Amino acid sequence: MSKCNSEVFVGTAQLDITPERGIDLAGFAVRPQPATAVLDPLHARALYLEHGSEQLLWIQADILGFDQALADRLRAWGQVELGIPAPRIWLTATHTHSGPATIALTGCGALQPAYVARLEDRICHAARLARDTTEPCRLIESHGQCRLGIDRRGFASAHTDPHVAAFAWQRSDGTIKAALLDYAMHPVCLRGSWISADWPGETARVISDSLPGHPVTIVGSGACGNINPPQVGVAPEQMRDWGASVAHSVLPGLLRDSRMPPASGDGAFRVLTARIDLPLDHWSSGELDAHKASCLADLSGSQAFGYKFRLALEAWHDMMSRRLQRGEPPTTRLELGALALGQSAILTVNAEVFSKFTALADPGVVPHIATVGCTNGMIGYLPTTDACDEGGYEVKWAMLFYNLPRPRRGGLELAARTARKLLGSIF
Repeated sequence: MSKCNSEVFVGTAQLDITPERGIDLAGFAVRPQPATAVLDPLHARALYLEHGSEQLLWIQADILGFDQALADRLRAWGQVELGIPAPRIWLTATHTHSGPATIALTGCGALQPAYVARLEDRICHAARLARDTTEPCRLIESHGQCRLGIDRRGFASAHTDPHVAAFAWQRSDGTIKAALLDYAMHPVCLRGSWISADWPGETARVISDSLPGHPVTIVGSGACGNINPPQVGVAPEQMRDWGASVAHSVLPGLLRDSRMPPASGDGAFRVLTARIDLPLDHWSSGELDAHKASCLADLSGSQAFGYKFRLALEAWHDMMSRRLQRGEPPTTRLELGALALGQSAILTVNAEVFSKFTALADPGVVPHIATVGCTNGMIGYLPTTDACDEGGYEVKWAMLFYNLPRPRRGGLELAARTARKLLGSIF
């Protein structure tokens, strides 16, 4: 089939990546390990978009996060094997806290190399299938609001983002080939030993079951660094109810527009990316020792995380000391992506970014903006300046379990300024 420049071609794939019982789960330092049951299946999903010379391969997996080395390796493979430029290959984790350990968080589940190798193989297979099974489609949009997410920190800077953004690509016969949804809320509904995609998995299931054609559906958990569901550790039935609520906030619009006569050529898109050297906090040897002593003196850390708090603190102190000895620069790679779809935009960040990022990145010329975090690696939390001043887990302790340096105060605002320039260039 020849491809006209006025048409958008869409390819999809969905493959099972559910591990066996007995694997360690990631996301919580305090939880029973290993996994004892599969509550719902985990998937790797691929969405391929092509319009003229523009391409985007978006892969999502029901995992906590992509290790930077794995993300870089997969993107390099896609560039060589599929001919898609690495910056046009995006890897997003749903950030479920009930999936297998795929990044090395101290005390939060042991990595199993055999599973990671299987995951990599399945993602490559899904990517190839999506690239090779394209069809001309038109774009449908729906925007709604959901008030489930709460700012979990309890500080004066509390902020949430109720916006739910949804996109679907419709074939000429009226069926839907692919769907994409984003809502800012941490996938931490569950806290036991179940393997589960948490609320994003249920949202994807409801969207797929409700739309004609049962599309492959990608669900992002947004700029959720500070946002939780109403409760953590609820029953599976409650998790499913919340996931369905997110889906139903945009389903009426998707269904209404899917019944309209298809129009050829709708859905052109544009992709821009940027990398910046994000400044990190610089600690002298004496400052590292003083911070370690301060953390040990604060009994709340051990009360919250038990012996794993000291384990994470020791590992972080050793890592930071080695960085200092090697003279490594106090920066890390922050990668931003911007996807223009119709009159809307989606931003991506390789961090657990706070919800205010989306508003700060708005250049004032885009009707709808959504942010998808945990994309193309993971540098840890990226909080606002206000949150850095207030403290709290994301600022004070999360870096210990990530075993990574902490972004310097003002990092989120720097990222937002860069994202705003990207959006200004697109629109």
